Amino acid sequence: MVLSITGLGMVTSVGLDVVQACASLRAGLTRPRQLVYFPVLDEESQERVPVMGHPIQGFTDGFGPVGRWIRLARGGVDDLLSLGQVPGREDSDFWRRTGLIWVGPVLDESRFMEARQLRPDVLTSTFCLQLKKALELPLVSDCHAIHQGHAGMAAALQYASRQLSRSAVERFLIVAMDSYLDMLSLEWLQSHRRLKSPDVPVGLMPGEAAACILVESPLSARRRGITPQASVSAVSVGQEHDPFVTQRPRVGQVLADTIVDVLTKAPGPTGAFQGDIISDLNGEVWRASEWGHARVRLGDRLDESHRLVISGTSLGDTGAASGAVALCVAVRSFLRKYASSSRSLVVSSSEHGWVGAFVVSAEA
Repeated sequence: MVLSITGLGMVTSVGLDVVQACASLRAGLTRPRQLVYFPVLDEESQERVPVMGHPIQGFTDGFGPVGRWIRLARGGVDDLLSLGQVPGREDSDFWRRTGLIWVGPVLDESRFMEARQLRPDVLTSTFCLQLKKALELPLVSDCHAIHQGHAGMAAALQYASRQLSRSAVERFLIVAMDSYLDMLSLEWLQSHRRLKSPDVPVGLMPGEAAACILVESPLSARRRGITPQASVSAVSVGQEHDPFVTQRPRVGQVLADTIVDVLTKAPGPTGAFQGDIISDLNGEVWRASEWGHARVRLGDRLDESHRLVISGTSLGDTGAASGAVALCVAVRSFLRKYASSSRSLVVSSSEHGWVGAFVVSAEA
């Protein structure tokens, strides 16, 4: 099923709303800061220096992982409601027909103390209750949680597409958020030598963000008299046998197969894909190698004129929020007329093995 996109909201380190954030990303703005609470040893100088990251200054300060997720989610939903296309919190009839999908990080017990203490399933159910309460929306349906890291947005769109044709809800609010900036997440990244530092120049810069997307069937949008901002015309999700933590190289086969699958399913021109490819590349060698191998395998499925867009250049690695951020970037590029074509391809790859791809089209 084609999904109509009828609402967007976003909170990032370069803008606290989707309009400002996407304009900043287009302009190449970036606001890295020293994470003074997390110094690492520079082996050459034997001095401890702060890691650089992309916090949302003044917005998430002082919060642990769960608190950051709630704060980010609330900010993204507030932005979505402020833009005016979506009814306010008082419209109970609208929201009781709306499902909620939480896209979050993999609840790895080596990264999250809360997952060790409560077990991932208990943490999920507890957080879903807290999330619904914090959003202050009269949602009736249960929250569906997806923990597939970077590929979570693709999985959420796939789930929404299947469920809208068989459930009582008319639309889904997808809330994606993640942060690598709490102490334990930074320690987890450091333990795998993934943080960019004087001794690891090809590591990632940790970031945080939230993005909220309202999706519904084209029929539902027409019934409400709403003109969709764009549409998701095809989605595909795959899984590598060897996640990053196994230290085995990614050869890009599953990622290439996933991209071929989504391009085959997407309506429109049947030739080589032309347009923006919005990627979650973040500076790490394994991710760049995977994309390079996949690009070779794709051959002429991608036109040489395609443009690679990397939001992480401005935001750092935003984890499970990256796919939703990419979708917002694609939609805003259509609305502001700076996209290179009427279709964009979003490509995501999680360190835990999941990969995802989806096509966003300007024609709603």
